[in-house]
Order: sequence, then structure tokens, then C-alpha cells
Amino acid sequence: MVMRLPVPYETPKISPQDNGPIKADGSDYPCRNAGGVDYTGTATKMEKGSKQKLAFTGGATHGGGSCQISLTYDNPPSANSAFKVIHSIQGGCPIRSHAGNFNTQDATVTPPDEYEFTIPDDIPTGNATLAWTWLNKVGNREFYMNCAPVDITGSEGSESALAALPDMFIANIPQGNGCTTVDNADVKFPNPGKSVETTPGKEAGLAAPVGNCAGSAGSGGSGSGSATPAGSTATPAVRGRQPALRA
Repeated sequence: MVMRLPVPYETPKISPQDNGPIKADGSDYPCRNAGGVDYTGTATKMEKGSKQKLAFTGGATHGGGSCQISLTYDNPPSANSAFKVIHSIQGGCPIRSHAGNFNTQDATVTPPDEYEFTIPDDIPTGNATLAWTWLNKVGNREFYMNCAPVDITGSEGSESALAALPDMFIANIPQGNGCTTVDNADVKFPNPGKSVETTPGKEAGLAAPVGNCAGSAGSGGSGSGSATPAGSTATPAVRGRQPALRA
């Protein structure tokens, strides 16, 4: 599965056709970028307070799972970047009502479901990286992550509002510090944040992750916090004033 909307980075190192998870050794974290360079692409403008679409390409939907949308203002992002959650989807992502795979024969197929999220109205403006992360329901315990360049527009916000958001939840790779998810269950995020949706009918199938899953997180939601990449801090530097990345 790969993110189709917002439009992801497109470089030789981050290919839209490369639809697998983050490597088991975490070597291509974040954003499936093993080299840590060459983040190129035209940033999608997103006004604060606006609603945006999340959509996918690919048929290996693994029975759904749980997803998050997160932001970092590090340009480019690195393994030490703090990604802050702006929306969580518990269950039914990236497909709501298909028990297995939607279509494993055609990697270019478009699944039927799209999702909606809102850009917070109090975060800083500027160039950022938006990350979609997915913990699949069935199959190998994996961590999927695609990233897109975005330009957050509107009136100036505050770094404190950004820092108050939860840290992106990480599991099933070394950056998750030993946290893993339960097979055949939609993960219930320890700290989903204030903007969270649970897909109708999926409530009973949610399961908390297991292991060392509580990390230092912002105050943006209930729960014990989420795992963070090594070296990240609770209050990330906001670097959103750099020029927009272009193809």
C-alpha cells in the first residue's frame, strides 16, 4: 500500500511503486528513505483549519488496521525528527470493510475508501513533512510509512501548540523500542490525540499494543503516550521557514 493523497515525495529513494513496509531493521526510517537525502517533490498547500483527504493505491490491505497522520517541520526529516500526530484512525484503515486483501494481483488498484482529516488551526505555518503511518491488522507485524511535502498556510501559530500534540506511535521496528502490535486486531493507540476516529463496527476488535509502548508524548490526548524515535524530544524545533521543496 502507498499513500496517493496527499501526493508523496517522489525520488529514486522514495518511489511510489515501492509499496512495502519500513524494513524490519528500521534502516529506511523515516519515510522509507534509506539514504536520508533527496526528499524532492512539490509541496501540497494546506490551509490551517481546512479538511484534507487521505487516499491510497494498492490492494494488499491486510484486513485494514489503524493509521495516523503526523507532521514534522524538519526539512528534510531524519531518524531523530519528532513527528506530531494531528489525526488518528482506529480500525478500518486503509480499508473499512474488507476482511483480507482487496486485490493482490494489481498494485495500481485504487481501494474504495478515502478518509478525511483537519489541519489544526493553532500550529505553525511553513513547509513540513506529512507522514501517513499504518499498523496492519493481519499478516506479518509491520510498520508502514509514506511521507509527503506540504506547505501549511494561514495565520501564524505557536510551537507550544505543536509540542502539545502526541508523538507518532511506532511499533514493530527498532525505533518502537520493543513495542509490538497484536495479530488479527486493530491497534488501539496509547495516545491518539484529540482528533481521533474509530471506524464504526471496529470498536470491539481494538487491542492495545504490547511491550515497551509508553514513551514521552505531548499532552494532546489521553493515554500513556507513544513510542518515539531515538533521539527525539517532546518539544521539537520548528524549521518550517525553509524554501518549499520542488521536483
